[in-house]
Amino acid sequence: MRIAFLADTYPPDNRGGAGVVVERLATALTAAGHTVQVIATTTKSPGVSEQQGVTVHRLRSRYPERFRNTVAMANPMVSNGLQTALKAFRPDVVHAHNVHQHLSFAALGIAARIGAPVLYTAHDYLLFCCIKFICTGGSVNFRQRWFNCAKCQRFRWNPARNSVIRHHITEHVDHLFAISHALQTALRANGYGGAEVVYNGVDLNWWGKGDESRFRTIHNLGDVPFALLAARVSREKGAEAALTAVARSRNSDLHLVIAGENQRYIPKLQQMANHLGVSDRLHLPGWLDPDTLRDAYAAASLTLAPSTYPDPFNLTLIESMAARCPVIASSLGAGPELVDDGENGYVVDPTDVAALADRIDLLVNDSAHAKHLSEAGRQHAQRSFSLDRQVAQTFARYEAIQLGAR
Repeated sequence: MRIAFLADTYPPDNRGGAGVVVERLATALTAAGHTVQVIATTTKSPGVSEQQGVTVHRLRSRYPERFRNTVAMANPMVSNGLQTALKAFRPDVVHAHNVHQHLSFAALGIAARIGAPVLYTAHDYLLFCCIKFICTGGSVNFRQRWFNCAKCQRFRWNPARNSVIRHHITEHVDHLFAISHALQTALRANGYGGAEVVYNGVDLNWWGKGDESRFRTIHNLGDVPFALLAARVSREKGAEAALTAVARSRNSDLHLVIAGENQRYIPKLQQMANHLGVSDRLHLPGWLDPDTLRDAYAAASLTLAPSTYPDPFNLTLIESMAARCPVIASSLGAGPELVDDGENGYVVDPTDVAALADRIDLLVNDSAHAKHLSEAGRQHAQRSFSLDRQVAQTFARYEAIQLGAR
């Protein structure tokens, strides 16, 4: 089968969750004998390359941040290049993922007009929310209203955004995926019913082969215990909650490694670390490549994912469980769906710093208990979150859509 993926970003340009998921799907489907092409964007030089057998077209797109909500509807910088690439490739199916920043939702109409079935995977709330659904008070069963968006986005708000996106989804998409039941609930509450849940998956064998000593040596961590937060450095992803909990921990030698970037926010976090007296225990190595992240999971005492917004699927939780590293998830969003509290990890209210610190100490101080949870987490990942399972479910839908189109 000839499969085209559409995604705003594709590794190594960006290590965001959606791009990583597309990379894993594309590589796995190529290995299974299919012909796969990815059309993504770059702010640098455009071009065509081959990565692990996958042909990757990168179209150039760059614009001021204040126009983000307008570009989400249509982006003339990429439309001609996208149409040319799709016509030349002649895909049997087109599978779009996050397209809200550069390719735009107009890409769905361009894909539909070449005659191939179009599928769309929602990785977040961006079909009806401009950012992270932070105005909901943590609930996913929440109907978004235009005045919430206008208040949040102010001068960046475009009142036509959500209705234009809805038009593209309803008119041009043959099948809608959601990456969790939490996201499915939010989609349904906002008028997108019928989304099929297919969980993101990971290569279980690969993630279980990290080198603990290599990571500790490179990052000068010696033999100290440390908690790992692998995410964009931001309040929403739980950076402040994690830092405060580590400062409150009874383990005075506990360190925190936050593997991500956000140059505008990092100075604030460092100032907070100084105030809490833990600046010497905060490590900010930036984004880690997959090999180094795998080593980080092997070396970490635990992985934290205390998102303060309803995170629809935290991929690092699954990677960590596959690597036999115990996890603490947020009680918001898909956290309780991915982790069974007390059985294969912990689920904690991210606003309850005392509870978060307590769970951290339980894992750091009781190695037998931590090992029990990490083994249970590995088994949980094997049952529910393997890459093979995700690929099989996704490809089965491709085949069903193709049969229906004939």
